[in-house]
Parts: sequence; structure tokens; C-alpha cells
Amino acid sequence: MSWLYGNNRNMENEHALTLWRKSHKPKAVTQAALGKALGISRWYVNRLETGNRTPSFDLAMKIERVTGGEVNARDFAKREEVQK
Repeated sequence: MSWLYGNNRNMENEHALTLWRKSHKPKAVTQAALGKALGISRWYVNRLETGNRTPSFDLAMKIERVTGGEVNARDFAKREEVQK
């Protein structure tokens, strides 16, 4: 399954980071908990998920480590850039 676009109709516009957070069972990872693990605010996690901010290279690599590689730097590229 592509974490970036997902196959579920409700999930197709959700960012890979959002999908990763929500996929953890029995409890989803909150934006606050993810922010704490990354050393950033919940607000900034929200901005990353909505595409209003792009992480620095260092932060993108930290996200990749925290998510066990399920979310990678390419997941933050614009759709047009990914499709090229």
C-alpha cells in the first residue's frame, strides 16, 4: 500500500504522516506525542500533515527514523514532483 496516497477513498488526500499516526493500534499516535518524539510542536506536526510546511532535510530524516521508514522524505514532495 502506498502510504502517500492510500487506496481507501477517505484516505486518498491524507498525508503519509497522518496515515502513519492513525494506523497505530490499539491507539493512534497523537500529533502532540509525535511532536514530542520529533522535538517539534503539535502545531508544526499539523502544518507538515496539511502540506503548509515542508520539513528541513534533518527533520525529514528524523521523521523517517521515528516512523521506522514508513514515512520518508519523498512523502513531503509535491504530488507534481513525485509523478515526474
